Amino acid sequence: TREHIFKIHTKGMPLKGVDIKELAEKTEGYAGADIEAICREAAILALRDDIKAKEVTKKYFDKALEKVQPSITPDIKKAYDDLQKMLTSAKGREFQKEKPIYFG
Repeated sequence: TREHIFKIHTKGMPLKGVDIKELAEKTEGYAGADIEAICREAAILALRDDIKAKEVTKKYFDKALEKVQPSITPDIKKAYDDLQKMLTSAKGREFQKEKPIYFG
């Protein structure tokens, strides 16, 4: 999924030496909005170095990864995993009768 999100946010971006699959592997815990921020930050960093930049290289994505942190913590992931299990089990039918769980 992260690989697909990177492809969406780098579509039309002139990449050089950037391995989307590698980026996807490095970004466990990153939400779609985080990945979008990485792509945007990499492009901005390239333009800051050279306003006439014609490509965005791996070094800019590496720098962007240092700046943009994942927003999905282990606790949030566990809560989503637990919710998914609940909704896909027979308990899902019972869940509809109860009040929703608040994860805040």
